[in-house]
Amino acid sequence: QNDTKKSSCYLHKLLDALNDALNLELLYIFVKVSELKSINQSSAYLSLTQPAISKKIKQLEEYYEQELFIRSSKGMALTPIGQRVYLEAKQLISQVEGLRNAIRQKETKVNELRLGTLDSISSYLYPNFFVKSLNAFKSTTITNRIDELIEPFNRGSLDVIFMDSAFKDEINGIYSEKEVDEEPYFLVYSKDNPLINLDKESIDPCTLQKMDLLMYPKYCPIHQRLIRVYQDLQINPPKIVEIDYGESMIAMVANSNYITVLPKSIAINKVTADISHLKMKEFEVTFTRKISLFSRDAHVTEMVNRMMK
Repeated sequence: QNDTKKSSCYLHKLLDALNDALNLELLYIFVKVSELKSINQSSAYLSLTQPAISKKIKQLEEYYEQELFIRSSKGMALTPIGQRVYLEAKQLISQVEGLRNAIRQKETKVNELRLGTLDSISSYLYPNFFVKSLNAFKSTTITNRIDELIEPFNRGSLDVIFMDSAFKDEINGIYSEKEVDEEPYFLVYSKDNPLINLDKESIDPCTLQKMDLLMYPKYCPIHQRLIRVYQDLQINPPKIVEIDYGESMIAMVANSNYITVLPKSIAINKVTADISHLKMKEFEVTFTRKISLFSRDAHVTEMVNRMMK
């Protein structure tokens, strides 16, 4: 009972803080620093300078007259009071967003929605839908960078996004998800690559570990997913050479011993376009891509999903 009273007290403090112009943005910043345990990483994620974030945290600490973080060379760790404020801040953000969505989204029209998607999804999985979206939606953003979808969605400047569901943990607050597609990743390589065992239908992680990969930089969801696979296996990933241009990457793979990793839809497109030079193999371990549609309201998610049929 005492814990319940204390929890209620902290929630009231947070509500009072909002009334005192310590706005919801400040709580978003506090929550993100709590989760990333680093002002430096939070700066990149929130697109704010480190001094600006430090000032916001100081502002909240002054309000509570308590330290919310323990600062050290290892990063930012929450104090016991900081942990309680974090939990209540998450609850309050969810409540505020839930109320906002309940009021705002019921009458939402398609031409009011701002849509975002990864280029690989719009180009190879749903080209017809995204051609129509250019006129149907208020705006359509197409990008190769996962952060250029998640950050605007968290800020509220994108209403609907299509992306790999593996990255949904980076979404703040309440959201609605609809899984719309799933496909495996394939390795694409030159037919003349002597490192590839042509008798095997797939490549195991240890064999791939010895090869050189060409991939988009770390902002690319495929790059991040591959690193996670090797982290789960607790072995070092292959050497990765980053290149920011898709057509150049494919041309280099076709004319060297480099290989690359692509979703099945893109791999088929690239290999069939240059069948005399390129081949593809599946990854031996489970390495799939799940595509989901995200919005802040289930009504909007279903409405957009119906449009895709």
